[in-house]
Amino acid sequence: MDNVRIAIVGCGNISQLNVPGYLKHPKCEVYALCDNVPGKAERRAKQWGISPKIYTDFDQVLNDSNVDAVELLMPHHLHLPMTLAALEAGKHVSCQKPMCGTISEADEMIAAASKAKTRFRVTDNYLYYPPILKAKELLDSGAIGEPNLVRFHSVEGGRVENPQLVMDADARVWRQDPGLNAGGLVWDDGVHKYATAMMWVGDIEKVFGIITKTDNYVLELPNAAIWKFKDRDCLGVYEYAYAPEMTVRGKYFGVDDYMEIHGSKGSIHVTRCTGEMLDLPPVMLVKGTETESFDVPSDYIEGFNGAADDFINSIIEDRQPDMDGEAAKKTVQVALAIYEAARTESAAHPSAMV
Repeated sequence: MDNVRIAIVGCGNISQLNVPGYLKHPKCEVYALCDNVPGKAERRAKQWGISPKIYTDFDQVLNDSNVDAVELLMPHHLHLPMTLAALEAGKHVSCQKPMCGTISEADEMIAAASKAKTRFRVTDNYLYYPPILKAKELLDSGAIGEPNLVRFHSVEGGRVENPQLVMDADARVWRQDPGLNAGGLVWDDGVHKYATAMMWVGDIEKVFGIITKTDNYVLELPNAAIWKFKDRDCLGVYEYAYAPEMTVRGKYFGVDDYMEIHGSKGSIHVTRCTGEMLDLPPVMLVKGTETESFDVPSDYIEGFNGAADDFINSIIEDRQPDMDGEAAKKTVQVALAIYEAARTESAAHPSAMV
């Protein structure tokens, strides 16, 4: 296949970040937009300056033989049935993280992907974010020696300083329903961090967690988790603070992130991701009395652009893109284990989440 015709299924808030990378790819055509809300797909087409097929029913996408691939930007509870249907219809499938709501659903998706003749991946923009990739490059080169601690620090602010996205508040209502959404920030945001941690260091063996529950189902703040990596003398920490009266410098969401990898020779610091709070280079390598800075592209949308590139290129090159079903399942298991650890106030093992 020399060119890929993709259908974007779900034209809500996050499509504003996911779709530009497909629009820029020279071998990709955004052939169709699908949304069951009348007029939404048409508005996105106008926003992006394209004239695609407009569909309001997913079956229309599945029955269109011109559609090679689908990007599923849908609520989590729809990931399983839509992935199964798209694979059955012979489409390549990119499904947004989190993969699904339960381990049994993940197993169904993995089984369907293994039988399909097309590609399946779960999209996580963090795995393509240039500062995170630069940190991996430095870590793999031995720049800080053997890692012994990985830390993810996030803070939820009250608002974003310079919003570039037009947000539809109604599109987030489903997230408040436990029947449709398996968890809050530990779930939906956390999988980014678990996927990054496992890309950097490896699988996670056991976890501990403390989660604050509020009247807002999604807003599990503050929260903290600590874990041990499998077969490594290395720990991971995920902490999420809450500053509702603080404005976050950035363009997309009112969240800021800071990440560290500490090793026997020094440390690597990723100073931003969603937000841009600190006046620091995107990546820093600290080795005692020496600090080296790396000015790599760091706009949050770059991770989404990289994810789009890899999906299209993987189809053309007939290879598996990140993340495959097994890797995505592990991120779901880690999230569920943290909830279990918080509930029982004891260690939980991701591999035991079934």
